[in-house]
Amino acid sequence: MARKQKPKSRQRATRDKNASKQPVKPASSKAGSAPISLKPGPPKLKPVGPPPPRISEHKSRSVWFQARATWPVRDAPVRQLVAARLRSMQSPQAVVAGQWENVGPTNIGGRTTSLVCHPSNADMIWVGAAGGGVWQSSDGGQTWSTQWHSQDILNIGSLALDPNDPQTIYCGTGEADLSADSYPGVGLFRSTDGGATWHVLASPSANGIPRRIGAIAVDPFDAKHIKLGGVGYNEVSASGNDFGGLYTSHDGGITWTREQFVSSGNYWGHAVVFHPTTQGTVYATVTEQGSKSGIWRSSDEGASWQQLTAGLPDPASFGRTSLAISPSSPAILYALARDENSGSSDSVLGVFRSADGGDTWTNVAGNEFANERQMSYGNTIAVHPTDANTVICGGVDLHLTTDGGTTWNQVTHWDSNRGNPDYAHADHHTVVMPAASPGRIYSANDGGVDMSKDTGKTWQNLSNGLAVTMFYDIDVAASDGRNFGGGAQDNGTLVTTTGSAGDYMQILGGDGGWMIYDPQDAAHLYASFYNMGIYRFKGGTPTDVSPPVPDPERSAIWMCFITMDPADSTKVYTGSNRLWRTTDDGKTWSPLSPPFDGSAISAIEVAPADSNRIYVGTENGGFFRSTDGGQTWSANLSSSVLPGHTITRLETSAQSGADILLATVANFGHSHVFRSQDGGITWADVDKGQLPDVPHHAVLIAPNDPNTVYVCNDVGVFVSKDAATTWSNMTLNLPNAMVIDLVYQATDGMLYAATYGRSIWRIAV
Repeated sequence: MARKQKPKSRQRATRDKNASKQPVKPASSKAGSAPISLKPGPPKLKPVGPPPPRISEHKSRSVWFQARATWPVRDAPVRQLVAARLRSMQSPQAVVAGQWENVGPTNIGGRTTSLVCHPSNADMIWVGAAGGGVWQSSDGGQTWSTQWHSQDILNIGSLALDPNDPQTIYCGTGEADLSADSYPGVGLFRSTDGGATWHVLASPSANGIPRRIGAIAVDPFDAKHIKLGGVGYNEVSASGNDFGGLYTSHDGGITWTREQFVSSGNYWGHAVVFHPTTQGTVYATVTEQGSKSGIWRSSDEGASWQQLTAGLPDPASFGRTSLAISPSSPAILYALARDENSGSSDSVLGVFRSADGGDTWTNVAGNEFANERQMSYGNTIAVHPTDANTVICGGVDLHLTTDGGTTWNQVTHWDSNRGNPDYAHADHHTVVMPAASPGRIYSANDGGVDMSKDTGKTWQNLSNGLAVTMFYDIDVAASDGRNFGGGAQDNGTLVTTTGSAGDYMQILGGDGGWMIYDPQDAAHLYASFYNMGIYRFKGGTPTDVSPPVPDPERSAIWMCFITMDPADSTKVYTGSNRLWRTTDDGKTWSPLSPPFDGSAISAIEVAPADSNRIYVGTENGGFFRSTDGGQTWSANLSSSVLPGHTITRLETSAQSGADILLATVANFGHSHVFRSQDGGITWADVDKGQLPDVPHHAVLIAPNDPNTVYVCNDVGVFVSKDAATTWSNMTLNLPNAMVIDLVYQATDGMLYAATYGRSIWRIAV
């Protein structure tokens, strides 16, 4: 059935030069009614004690991303995505009166991976977002403007300034934070006008550089000498092996050479730092799962390299390592390293200090970092511009020393209340101490950008207007269009009750999951977080109504699908590898099916024309149905027509009846939209190559017109006016981000789109 809906007000906190400037229809509301009041549920709990061992560096959400975009390989075919986007621009374009408008959140950030600051103006900063492109602020993060919107890919891994010309900015695409839950990139970009315009300088296909660039450095003595470090998963493509490593250009980025001193095979380059006063000296950190990992130095611009080992652990112990050199005393260096030893918990190997240019090192971490975790994901370090003994390290939280590591102080607490002076969001990817403002610290993290002006004593969030939230889904209240929101990556479940882009609140913590409104009551909703944590909000009050799923079954589910019976909002369905149902508004749950095909349930449809007709899709591409309210179930009916990849959405309409069923399918290499005329017994391809060959995430039948069908995918939004027979592109001015969900708000005639990296958008239809 069509997801519930709603709109928002005209207020816009983001200065997105590509968004629509046209007036927007005001959000609907019950005449004269005040916004509903929602009390937040519990925040995410901070783990106690040292982190447990981890089998994989990848975050759990990578499984969700892989099922939709990369399976059976580890990294997505980004060139196919770009080619599909270009082809879609040549397809028939929908005739729509208006443009898409960004509706936030603009007061809560999203994952940012990189940050650079103008050397003589500490208020001039640029950030790169994991799925939202490059943004710029000229007032220290008080306001933001986007500098990327229609580039081939908006997944940013690194930024760097030319130290002698800060108008020249380099941007490495493809996130390199060792959790492959975003698309890889398409190469290295450069701007020579402070980010106003960009062009591709080098690409993986033409120049052999990595698809995930995590470090860029420009030689302060020679602007044509550029080095970069990146990550690759060693998968063979048409352009050759996808290798990571260190790469060098001596002609301003036109041609590139892969450094082979570590290996001619695949290895990863994590950090590159030029000595600020000694020409030819450069430092780098690498991992190769062996004796060549660790810290390296070159004294001849990279013609030869020396592995630095004195005072350091065994090189094979080094995982991802960040590196910083003191601007005021460049013989002093610091390195923050992940522990790669057997049974590693993704913890800190050490904070290492050298006072002799890297010849010898001392571990100065002490016991400060015993409980730090996820060092393969958030790992960053910076030195004060005028005090070589003041250093800040970032993992999940930030830690600072003012005496060269003799003593440390944890200066942020992600589990503190938002707005508290010690609060900064978790998972720090880049920290910067600007040369122009000693004492100021910027951090790019999973919550946007945080800043301290007093060397870490107090913090404030700078995400107002930074619309880069990565949503997993969206819902809009059908009864009151001021209420909408969804589950977001590492920012919980975010909703607004006023319809304002700058007025979102977090009602659940962690990685937010599926949420759904009662069609008749905006104060009655279900929201969730990872591993099937489900809360019911009724009258604004949250109650834990998580089903009693056994732990092994629960832990295998990243985001559980939730839907209400369209005829009875106290009857709610969710899925693990089997279907669960409550008939008393979450008080009790019971399993309604056996495990279907062993994989997670990825789509559930209770037909509004007949609520005894229940359809289920799975991550393995299976399709199952019940015609008697769940008492009995069919075998797998996906047949030879459905492609065997994740079914992302199933949709019927009340007007068309329960037999007319649409399905969208993820991944690449096949059609993605299918229709059944007989309730899923037989299927027909209604994509027929008209739609882009990219993952499709949702299909929506307009509730007031069963012939109008919308789909969203990784290149935009498409519409059919003839019951999914022919299609036209209505992406219009949407950014080039994954469009992950659609909701039609019938009262206001608004179509909402949630993106994985550029927040929520809407358009009057």
